Amino acid sequence: MKEIQAYQTSDDKIFHDKLAAEKHELFLGNRKVIESFLSSSENVYTSIPQRAIARNSIISWESWKARNAK
Repeated sequence: MKEIQAYQTSDDKIFHDKLAAEKHELFLGNRKVIESFLSSSENVYTSIPQRAIARNSIISWESWKARNAK
């Protein structure tokens, strides 16, 4: 048996990757506004797969911006 490092988010999900956990927390904190945008007429990516890609892109952008903005 070996000890492992994991990250638990506020909704009790477990992640082995810190960045994945941070992105999930970012989504949890911004879910309402992200989903509002995705449901708006400004979002042209309306099919289920496109919407998922758009959601992931927004989350990745916000995560990258928080780590790299100067």
